[in-house]
Amino acid sequence: MRTSHARKVSEQAFNELVEAVEEGKSHKLVEYLKAMGRFHNYSLGNAILIAFQKPDATRVAGFRTWQKLGRHVMRNEKGIAIMAPIVWRRKVTHADDEEDKQEHKEETALAFKTAYMFDVSQTDGKPLPDFARVNGDPGVYIERLREYVTSRGIMLEYSDAIGSAEGVSSDGLIRLKKGLTAAEELSVLTHEVAHEVLHADRNNMPKEKKVRETEAEAVAFVVCHCIGLDTNSASSDYIQLYNGDRETLMKSLERIQSTAAEILAVVMDKESEGETAGGESCVAVAA
Repeated sequence: MRTSHARKVSEQAFNELVEAVEEGKSHKLVEYLKAMGRFHNYSLGNAILIAFQKPDATRVAGFRTWQKLGRHVMRNEKGIAIMAPIVWRRKVTHADDEEDKQEHKEETALAFKTAYMFDVSQTDGKPLPDFARVNGDPGVYIERLREYVTSRGIMLEYSDAIGSAEGVSSDGLIRLKKGLTAAEELSVLTHEVAHEVLHADRNNMPKEKKVRETEAEAVAFVVCHCIGLDTNSASSDYIQLYNGDRETLMKSLERIQSTAAEILAVVMDKESEGETAGGESCVAVAA
């Protein structure tokens, strides 16, 4: 598959997503949000490409990476095309008129090529270690999330005086309702910190409250889904992200992906140190 062909596949995937939400089929958007969680080390464009070509993919890696992990790609399996960056370096000679000398500098340029990945279901061989799963108990993840909040200079308080809300946030302060279960706290805290990250700049945030709330809830959904928490967010009306403007939808998805990936990098990366399957990061595909 040529690079231009891979870009067409990416565009086709995004067009189908837009058509689905236009028809009221928000499940398609939910599928891509789940893919963001499963492949949070990948760009938004590559996560969409993986989900579009193999919706049931869970752990992907390149041909050689699977070999290093003691597995081999089975015969007749079709690779999942993604866009991988290539950095070109070359030495350039610059003339110095004042001293009549030549100065050698190195310049870099970025290009893209099509790379092929394979899901674990397309391979056979040595069993892989299981990812840490929480199954409703966030365990150490909630403490790591609290540390992330603090690292961003955001204050965290627990209070009974926030009405019927489970959490509120504004101006660098998050207040959570006392008595939430650990799973509830992780979901609500992720939602509120997403607001602080995405919507603190009032001049650079969606004007519609529905979109702001949906972006924050989508980030919480991606994070919870990735670490294995059960969540009712799957039934949320994600179609609210889309108001007939494709560019607006893409911007929301980019914001959701980058924020969720940033949070997951802190919350989960300690669990996945040394894990190579699914950890090959790539630059975004133009959709």
